[in-house]
Amino acid sequence: MEKPSERVIARLIANTCRRKRPNNLVEIARDIRWLQDDLGSLKAVSETIGISTDQLWQFLGVERLCPEVRKLVEERKIDLVNTVHYMRDFDVEAQQVIAREVIAGRLSGEDIRALAPLHKSLPHLTVDQLIERVQESRDVKIYVAYFYVPSGFKDADALKRRFEGIVGQTEIVSFTVEDRIGTLKLTPSGRKKLQEAAKERNMSLRKFVDAVVLE
Repeated sequence: MEKPSERVIARLIANTCRRKRPNNLVEIARDIRWLQDDLGSLKAVSETIGISTDQLWQFLGVERLCPEVRKLVEERKIDLVNTVHYMRDFDVEAQQVIAREVIAGRLSGEDIRALAPLHKSLPHLTVDQLIERVQESRDVKIYVAYFYVPSGFKDADALKRRFEGIVGQTEIVSFTVEDRIGTLKLTPSGRKKLQEAAKERNMSLRKFVDAVVLE
């Protein structure tokens, strides 16, 4: 007879190893927590189903959503792990605003990824103002990358030179680092060069930017 843990393990593998998941993110988070209690730790869950604990925490981001947004996740109106992962750091009101924009198709996963560090660097702006900034940068065809810098980081000029070495000095519209948040603005051709460099290292653009920062 099949044990409950075997059913949960099979379901989690199906939900974390396929692009098209059978269950919604709330259900997946419940299964992760159930198996964590059964096995004794999140690390044990990671080893059992074959994904990292960081990935598991991304799924568990749904636990920090307000009830109204969590309901939208249960209905699969919001169904992307990265979207949920970055929404979790906003307050209840901001989560609801972001959720409406996502459902309306006005915010992509990449937009929300940009919102998170922008919110930390500009806490005085409302979520509507932050969204407007992200959308404006997209509309004017300037690529904007926001990234965190390590604790103790001091040499912004040296980091800028690293990016100049990849895309060329004339492709950088602006570069700033403030309160551990960096902002890199590139021309369309600068973005293309950055994408090509990322592709050569078999990395996504987002991960490549982070790797350059941490070099």
